[in-house]
Amino acid sequence: MTGRHRRPRRLSKEGRRLLGGAALLAVFAPVTVYTLNAAIAHVQSCGTETTLAVAAAPELAPVLQDFVAAGGGAPSRGSDVCADITVNAVPSSDIAGVDADVWIPETDLLLDIPGTDLAERWEVYDASTASGAIGLALPEGTDPVSIAPETADVALGDPRQDAASLMWIVLFGVDEDTVSGAEGEFPVMSAPEVARANAEEGAGLQSPSGNVQVGQFEYPMLIAADLDDDRREAASNLLRSYGSPDYAELLTAADFGPGVPQPPNRSDSAVESVLAAWDSYSSSDLAWLSTSLRIGCASSASSVATSATALTCKIVPALSTNTLNDAFHFPNGSRTANPMSPFS
Repeated sequence: MTGRHRRPRRLSKEGRRLLGGAALLAVFAPVTVYTLNAAIAHVQSCGTETTLAVAAAPELAPVLQDFVAAGGGAPSRGSDVCADITVNAVPSSDIAGVDADVWIPETDLLLDIPGTDLAERWEVYDASTASGAIGLALPEGTDPVSIAPETADVALGDPRQDAASLMWIVLFGVDEDTVSGAEGEFPVMSAPEVARANAEEGAGLQSPSGNVQVGQFEYPMLIAADLDDDRREAASNLLRSYGSPDYAELLTAADFGPGVPQPPNRSDSAVESVLAAWDSYSSSDLAWLSTSLRIGCASSASSVATSATALTCKIVPALSTNTLNDAFHFPNGSRTANPMSPFS
């Protein structure tokens, strides 16, 4: 999808010619302000032309596609690099097989998954370009105040494949008290994922809020570590254009929030620790028996899950080696009064 650009403050002769032509064209067909600005800026500003391939989380990709179509990514003041920007929806679990210049996943926690080369392949260019509330997706009409996330029966996917489940276990940990899910278990999802599921599948869920919101995705902007200078400048233009009111309006319309001003700090070993514990419990004899007999974490056909393999578990307040307050930004304070770690 091609990036279209805004009209500069001073019009060149070419710009004035385009403006006159566009005024004439308006008699015969509607011309949007963005289309006009794109044509003028292209004549005025492009010294270098390149391409920029963006892979984005599926729920965010439509917002970025609309934004780029409306002029997002135009060369900002002092830049003459124009880019033909394409935005594709790519599940984070598929990024290893995708050739992209920019990747906007749900969270940079994905970079820390052991056994991948994601941390070497990608560098963080901006810590947060949008935000989305994370927590329990309750059925419509359910009072969030009546549900305690620490003791609720939740539907989790494979944390290596599902970013929401990964964030949940980093926040709450994994332990031997995972039990068979009762009827009415709740999927862990982000607000934009809920909106998408409701629109596409009629899921009948309400976005995490209040008591059942436990954190948020930051949607960082990552660029390929070997990106050339022209594409890097094109990525900078895209990043700078996120400050426009148009981007904020598109985010709000799709149930996203603005970028997180100060993304949370966390231990570099947080993801490795919880995944090691996840693997330990899921591979133990007890876990094997419980999953085989549907006594422990059981797949739930009735629940709405964020991945193909959902596990229904009860999560108790437990943390990885980093503390809860240091690990993530919480809009409503800490989820636990006395954090405990199953890894110490």
